[in-house]
Amino acid sequence: MLGSPPDINGQLVIEAVRGVESVHDIHHVHLWQMQENMAALDCHVVITEAGWQRLESIKTEIKAQLKTRFNIVHSSLEFEHIDHAHQDANLYGHE
Repeated sequence: MLGSPPDINGQLVIEAVRGVESVHDIHHVHLWQMQENMAALDCHVVITEAGWQRLESIKTEIKAQLKTRFNIVHSSLEFEHIDHAHQDANLYGHE
């Protein structure tokens, strides 16, 4: 792990994930450089009630956006239903 990817704007990554249909919000974001040319993202993604029924397609869309727009080829996404999402969670990392 080499630290934050210098050529990726974290705010744009967050906005891209938030822009996927049925994504309500994102938090607990970790964006880092795994190797010299490989970026990774871990985060929690809050899904709407309607979106919960199509969770796999939402995950596929998020991963496609990450790869296409930011060349992030490794991501670990933890999904939370909007009714059971962490309250007052930090946008980035742990407190």
